[in-house]
Amino acid sequence: AGVVTSYEYVYGIQFAFTPYYVQYALEKTVVFAFVISSVSAYQGYFTEGGALEVGISSTRAVVWSIVL
Repeated sequence: AGVVTSYEYVYGIQFAFTPYYVQYALEKTVVFAFVISSVSAYQGYFTEGGALEVGISSTRAVVWSIVL
């Protein structure tokens, strides 16, 4: 929009940069990905029956992922 020059933009990013935030975001992403995929795989592996049970298992996987 032309409100901020490119020099001011780069300076603002460098001025407020904290390396810990990048490390924290990457670690959090890995942990959440592991929890969501592990819970979903567990629920899917132990599902028996037909389409109704698959729906129940997927609902359980979502709920347990949110809880964890």
